Amino acid sequence: MDYFHSVTPTSIVAIIAFPLLFLFSFLSISKRNTNSKKTAPEAGGAWPIIGHLRLLGGPQPPHISLGNMADKYGRMFTTKLGARRALVVSSWEIAKECLTIHDKAFATRPKAVAQELLSYNHAMIATAPYGPYWRQMRKFATIELLSNHRLNLLKHVRESEVKTSLQQLYQLWNKKKSSNSDKVLVEMKRWFRDVTLNVILM
Repeated sequence: MDYFHSVTPTSIVAIIAFPLLFLFSFLSISKRNTNSKKTAPEAGGAWPIIGHLRLLGGPQPPHISLGNMADKYGRMFTTKLGARRALVVSSWEIAKECLTIHDKAFATRPKAVAQELLSYNHAMIATAPYGPYWRQMRKFATIELLSNHRLNLLKHVRESEVKTSLQQLYQLWNKKKSSNSDKVLVEMKRWFRDVTLNVILM
């Protein structure tokens, strides 16, 4: 009975986590073995959760690390960026083929459950996979939202927001200036962020 009182929350988490990790790795290995598609070789040295991110975030610049990997694994190989696999192409001929002949195969983005839930089943243009719906949304955004005519119609919103923000900046200066100095410290990064956000939300 005293044994159960000495069990800590950390040990409970460990007892639950290890079987789940074992099950996850077993399922991913069996899924990998059943997949018969021919894929590019995967670079070695990936860690379980972060993959090859440790190599790309090291003391060497990422392009040098990828160049060294290309010397070792060839002109086309895959790396793991976290849980996702990424194709690395280090030959301009293959890159040209990927971006011209097979561009539709590379045009979409990977599907994730979180993306699907947060974007209402990929209804947002930023998360929608490439296809007829995405092309229609891009056309709509280009014609209706980002056209010169539409931007000219909304010009007054940008002008009024910048004017209001400059007035607030002047009031802040007027309030904080001292008799010794007219200088006031303002965090411009935050100010520009607020102006941009207000223009978007207007």
